[in-house]
Amino acid sequence: MEKTKYTGVFLRTSKDGIKTYYIKYSIKNKQHQEKVGTSVEGITALYASKMRAKRTSVDRLKDDAPMILKQKHMTFNEAFDLYYETVKTKSDGENIKSRYTNHVKSFFGHLRVDEITTNDVENFRDKIRSKKKKNGDEYAPKTKNDWIDIVGTVYNHLIKKKGLKLTNPADHNKVEREKVDNDRERYLELHEIEKLWDKLNNRVGTQYKAYVTEYMKIFLALSLSTGARLSSVLTIAKSDINLDTDTILIKNHKANRTYHGYLHPVYKDLIKSRMAKLSPIDYLVSGTPNVLARTAPYKVFQPIFDELFNQGLKADDRKRRVVIHTLRHTFASQLAIQGTPIFTIMKLMDHADISQTIRYAKLSPENGKNSVFDLKLKA
Repeated sequence: MEKTKYTGVFLRTSKDGIKTYYIKYSIKNKQHQEKVGTSVEGITALYASKMRAKRTSVDRLKDDAPMILKQKHMTFNEAFDLYYETVKTKSDGENIKSRYTNHVKSFFGHLRVDEITTNDVENFRDKIRSKKKKNGDEYAPKTKNDWIDIVGTVYNHLIKKKGLKLTNPADHNKVEREKVDNDRERYLELHEIEKLWDKLNNRVGTQYKAYVTEYMKIFLALSLSTGARLSSVLTIAKSDINLDTDTILIKNHKANRTYHGYLHPVYKDLIKSRMAKLSPIDYLVSGTPNVLARTAPYKVFQPIFDELFNQGLKADDRKRRVVIHTLRHTFASQLAIQGTPIFTIMKLMDHADISQTIRYAKLSPENGKNSVFDLKLKA
């Protein structure tokens, strides 16, 4: 470790030239060493020196210093690690980790949790507005909001679960999020569902892997039969399906509860054949005791959706583009079209509130016209 011209600031240079800065300081005669960050993250010796000055200023608080150091000394990166331990085994654990690592860490990771302000979060929001994917497409507003929400969620964890006396700088009342219109209007017509199945059934040739085509068919059958979310479909195990009653036990990972769906007769032979090859602990889609990665269905289905249904549509056209979630929307929409009561659809979708289901009412053939005509009015 090398000294710098700043008191208590040191650096270590890696073989590829990346500099990592550290600070050393003393509080109540106890020595502390802390990693500040790397040159790749924009950290400089001057910045590290300023961080050290803030640390040593705590000593002026005398007897309160140890308490404050214990509570607020951690960096946001350390705070995220604490939070991540509580969610890493959940279905979206890897997604949370990926979003933090790729989009949030470089901005907040090296900062101390008691130093991050609402202004910092607003600056982050403004910065990510222009951030684009590798292919040049823009990220959806909800995706950007998810990155901001990671900051808020970590602070809520520190405050509510760890008892730290902090103010959440990403509170919704302080930082305005991007406006989001997530109400997808697109669903598949019955002839489009048939078109999709034809595409899968004709997916043959040396360029295709048979086991991938098989799990795509299982995924599609379960999605159309239950309307379950992506993560729920991927975690349906052999033991969750009762072929005698045609029921499927489904895990709602979003709400952390289970509910029952049903196996449509047209897909029963396909599912039965799949189950014959599996052990009770195997998942239907993956065919193994391990859950298939959430990205796998996207990689194989999205090119098909784009070819069959998304020609000429912009990448950010969230209302009309067909995506994986369209399958869930299709399930509810087709139920409404055939006249299924809205409360039944709510139950089958496992919606927590009728307001989430009511948008499908406009598709119902019983939209009120017949009720009006049935009134016993006199002229």
